[in-house]
Amino acid sequence: MSKRFKLSSEDWLIEEKGFHPHKQGVYETLFTLGNGYLGVRGSLEENPHGSYRGVYIAGVFDKSEGMVPEIVKAPGWIDLSVWVGDQKFAVNMCKVLSHKRILDMKKGVLHRITRLKDKKGRIIRLETRRVVFAHQVRGAVIDFDVTPENFSGEIKVISALNGDVTNTGYYPRERIKHLNLVKMERGHDHIYLEVETRDEKVKIGMAASLVFNNPVLGHVKVNRIYGEKFSEEVVFDATKKKTYCFTKWVTTFASREGYERQLKSSAVDMLHDMIYDGLDYHLDKHLLWRCKEWDISDVKIKGDRRSQKGLRFNIYHLIVAKPHHDQTVSLAAKFLTGEGYKGHAFWDTEIFMLPFYVFTFPEDARNLLMYRYYTLKGALENAKDLGYKGAKYAWESAGTGRETTPSFGYRPDGTKDKIFTGEEEHHIVSDVIYGLYKYVEASGDTDFLYNYGAEMVFQTARFWLSRVEKRRDRYEIRKTIGPDEFHEHVDNNAFTNYLALWNLSYAEMLYKKMKKEVPSQLNLLAKKLHLKKDEVDRMKLVSKILYFPYDQKTELIEQFEGYFSLDNVVVTELNKHGLPEWPKGIEGSTVHRTQLLKQADVVLLLYLFLDRFSAKLKKLNYDYYEPRTMHKSSLSPCIYAIMGLEVGDHKKAYNYFLKTSYIDLVDANKNTEDGIHGAAMGGAWMTAIHGFAGMKVKQGTLCFEPWLPKRWKELDFTIFWKGNLMRIRITHNRVDLKLVEGKDKSVPVNVYGKTVKVKHGSFTTLKAKKKY
Repeated sequence: MSKRFKLSSEDWLIEEKGFHPHKQGVYETLFTLGNGYLGVRGSLEENPHGSYRGVYIAGVFDKSEGMVPEIVKAPGWIDLSVWVGDQKFAVNMCKVLSHKRILDMKKGVLHRITRLKDKKGRIIRLETRRVVFAHQVRGAVIDFDVTPENFSGEIKVISALNGDVTNTGYYPRERIKHLNLVKMERGHDHIYLEVETRDEKVKIGMAASLVFNNPVLGHVKVNRIYGEKFSEEVVFDATKKKTYCFTKWVTTFASREGYERQLKSSAVDMLHDMIYDGLDYHLDKHLLWRCKEWDISDVKIKGDRRSQKGLRFNIYHLIVAKPHHDQTVSLAAKFLTGEGYKGHAFWDTEIFMLPFYVFTFPEDARNLLMYRYYTLKGALENAKDLGYKGAKYAWESAGTGRETTPSFGYRPDGTKDKIFTGEEEHHIVSDVIYGLYKYVEASGDTDFLYNYGAEMVFQTARFWLSRVEKRRDRYEIRKTIGPDEFHEHVDNNAFTNYLALWNLSYAEMLYKKMKKEVPSQLNLLAKKLHLKKDEVDRMKLVSKILYFPYDQKTELIEQFEGYFSLDNVVVTELNKHGLPEWPKGIEGSTVHRTQLLKQADVVLLLYLFLDRFSAKLKKLNYDYYEPRTMHKSSLSPCIYAIMGLEVGDHKKAYNYFLKTSYIDLVDANKNTEDGIHGAAMGGAWMTAIHGFAGMKVKQGTLCFEPWLPKRWKELDFTIFWKGNLMRIRITHNRVDLKLVEGKDKSVPVNVYGKTVKVKHGSFTTLKAKKKY
């Protein structure tokens, strides 16, 4: 075994102790490896009963018999098994003497050690080390050892590429077939499998080679075909207690990236190149890449190991999910870790995930926004389908930006429920623009803004002009759904209306800015969009008189018109994970009659526009909505954590942070097996940095007003700000800042209300106003 596989320290490790069949799906999600191009669930190599293995390629969608286009499960290459005669050594077919798996988050390596005993008393020890390469997104490897502990005899190792894969359907045990077999080809030292999606005709080519690293004299290696499963098989005479070492190399290519004519040669040539370079060479490249990513993105917490591990787990999944290779793909709500939500991108991307990338990997943040630019055509068609103008970004978006939200959801008994989110949850339009705005604010990337972003801003503002209705002396947005999806078909949702009026105002401001700074570029864009000055003037007018449901006497923002007249029910009990239980007499079918919320709605609005609302208003609204929020979405606890810190509810804020960062590690929502909760991953980082570190942007200036939990001795992290990499170190007594690298000699930063110039070299230190 290469020394490069040595485990990192304990605070970088997520461990599975013992084999628990009913938890397979959860661990498969938690142990997903990836690089933004590939997502590979952490399934066991022998594919035991109850496993749901999955390999997913960013951007490969297909509809087939599904209701909507969905992420396609690619052929499986985590297909390894060890046989003695007719006995397969697997966790579901042998006695498990011991079993342990460890995800090394720092290195991006999944380790496994299992000892299995068959009915004849023969014991085999299996050790595997799995890597999806960070430096070469189309390459992966499984390095593994087989040891017969108490017998000698013939052993067979089978390594396969399995094209017989299907996606989950809408009913239990229903399966959707997306792939047709194109070809299988034998090489003298490899196998090649090619498939094609049924509707979109995207081809996927995989090449693999099983290398016997300490071959036995007389061993036999052959290729076998089992339907759509193509395998390499090595048979050898094994000696008791001797360890036999193998390496399985795999490459994956898809024709959507331009490899239509060279699919096979690209996959096979890269496979040969990787084998020639050797395992240590590629591990070094992979580890260097991961090390650089962690150097930028790690958030170090001293004094609280639970918080440290939970936060690192969230950052790990944000790192392995980012599609740094391609501007035409986005982040799905479940990343590439499962088939929950069909691999679609939601508002989660811009509101909950993008902030992490904006401040740690700004180029990747730009790529995510470019996806929205490339799918602008689909957004224009969505608006037209609904009878509106401009661009309406899809509530659920796949490859083209067309709306892919299913019209109905099916129950196990065959009955169906109408799904209205695709038709009515329109705040996604401005959520995208808000993400764009925050990226430009932090990066200063006016090149992106003027060349790409402006078109998105004007077309979404145009949508709102056609979406609003004039009633009496004001404009309104009727029949909509806000973030709180317990209440549908509501009028004037505060969150939606405020984001819309902000979007309109931003469009008018951007028009003036471009007219002043890049008039010729504005003229070209206005000509392309047929954008007239009077239309921009109307954007300004509508933004001024679009109704916002706010009571000046109580300073409470009404979530939507009529909300305060609903049954005033509050949460009274919490479950073992600290999440609300349904109040007695209330269930899913009756909750819409009450003031109970699915997730943060008004409180989320206050977070997005912290400097636009008074401290008193924020506290009053937090206190009102917090006991009425059910947190039935993973997006919710992080917002209450940040806003809890904002209004002084520190104890609840810390608890909400733990709920967010451990939502998948403890399977709090009982659906982790469907995939990681990507928004919670981003939300955990947001809570640490925007919450505890108190990092905010006010009037274009980076500001810090931290509050650390008592057990946190120090918070240490780096961020990018307008092209400069800055390190921040926070304790209960002080804040230290310095520039690590960047274009500027110094950067103004406001800490505890005082503006200082942060420079390269030594730290600039500011004392806390008071100890807390």
